[in-house]
Amino acid sequence: MVVGEGLADRHFRLLARSIPEDRDELERLASMEGRHAMQFVGCGRHLGIKPDLALARRLFAPLHQLFLDCDRAGDLTGCLVIQGLIVECFAVAAYRCYLPVADSYARPITAAVIDDEAEHLNYAERWLGQRLPGVAEGVRRISTQALPIALGILQSLSDDLQAVGIDPIELLGCFTLLFQQALEAIGFEAAVARRILIGAAAASVAPA
Repeated sequence: MVVGEGLADRHFRLLARSIPEDRDELERLASMEGRHAMQFVGCGRHLGIKPDLALARRLFAPLHQLFLDCDRAGDLTGCLVIQGLIVECFAVAAYRCYLPVADSYARPITAAVIDDEAEHLNYAERWLGQRLPGVAEGVRRISTQALPIALGILQSLSDDLQAVGIDPIELLGCFTLLFQQALEAIGFEAAVARRILIGAAAASVAPA
């Protein structure tokens, strides 16, 4: 949570530089992500838990690097799919599944963060949807690259999720449903969105 929110802060600030007409809004979203990171540090401290930041950085590194590659290439579609759709769907799914098992300190924080992340997801849906069909192929291409990474993160965290009371299968189902809904929100037909997800799932379990 802490590492993901910190990376989201950085990603939105890079997007603010690349989309100057939306700079103020994107910097506001970045600040929200930074605040979330601090809030979850507080939640961990309240529970006496020290997060494994090194593990989280290692798991998120490929997704972060892919975002940076898109940023350097001026691929705004790629950046918005990675941060605005995949990472935000991942966050909303994780927090929704965590909310029922959160302690009394973390529960209201988590509920508020879910609302914030939904706003961030809506920004990406709006930006991409306004540019369909021109960005459709870019969305498919980066989804094929990035979704297997996100699904791999979920697989790697299975034991940790169960330790805090989250069912990894429920989280996976929530994430895939949210991502399919996001693709449909920007203009993809449901069947096409499902094919993108099926392809990503197959790639995530294929041998290296």
